[in-house]
Amino acid sequence: MKRPDPQSGFSIVDMIIGLSIVAIAIVGIMLAQQNYVRMTSQVEASLRAIALGNSVMQTIRMHRFDEETKPPWSISYGTDTGESGMSNYDDIDDYAGATWDHSSYGYAGYSVNTRVFCIDLESSWVDSVGPGKNYKRIIVSVSNSTLDEPIVLSSIYAGVHAEE
Repeated sequence: MKRPDPQSGFSIVDMIIGLSIVAIAIVGIMLAQQNYVRMTSQVEASLRAIALGNSVMQTIRMHRFDEETKPPWSISYGTDTGESGMSNYDDIDDYAGATWDHSSYGYAGYSVNTRVFCIDLESSWVDSVGPGKNYKRIIVSVSNSTLDEPIVLSSIYAGVHAEE
């Protein structure tokens, strides 16, 4: 029977090399985990921003097209006389330039801005053409410090009226 060699086994250099490889692997795993956590928080913030933006957009779209019920449409945007807050708004252009605070609804850290302007589909549905046209564009922008860019939702609303 052969005796074990007292010189066999790992040397200190082997142990240091092995520990270095394990340490590098652990650092790589930690970096990947940090990236995963950051991306997960961005996805969560994006989904919450989309839900909030949709809610605001639907609130705006539940209102009538204009203060006037048929053409010619109003020539000014923003709140009308007697409309002191969003609970009094009765048409979509009342929301032009509005800022929404939904902190009390579980959206702390989110800011919402709205724009409403008239467009002419024959020339451009992107740029404002001034009041009085039959189409209005609603833009809802939701920001959060976690997001790289705001989430922007857009809708076109047509001014239609029943013929008498």
